[in-house]
Amino acid sequence: MDLLHQLVLVPHHYQHQYIVRSLQLLGNPRSVPVLRTALETNFDYLAYTGSKRRVIAKWFSWALHDIGTPEAIQTMRQFAEIGKKGIRKEMRYRLGKLEG
Repeated sequence: MDLLHQLVLVPHHYQHQYIVRSLQLLGNPRSVPVLRTALETNFDYLAYTGSKRRVIAKWFSWALHDIGTPEAIQTMRQFAEIGKKGIRKEMRYRLGKLEG
């Protein structure tokens, strides 16, 4: 898992979506700080995907949602308030699904 944590933050490959999905499926709370760090970058290093920020944020919101710890939910709440527009929208959407 430590290798996945490192790879999710490294810009020199093209498997980020797959790695975040793997972290989601593993559901380990140790992934939350790494996912938070990625969110803090505003995904600038993921520009190669050609995807909008909100699309990329969806990968991370699902992972945090499925981890589901208080820390994961707090991370979603934090970025629902302070993240860039696309990140805010996606975190609010996923929180709505979690709380609704």
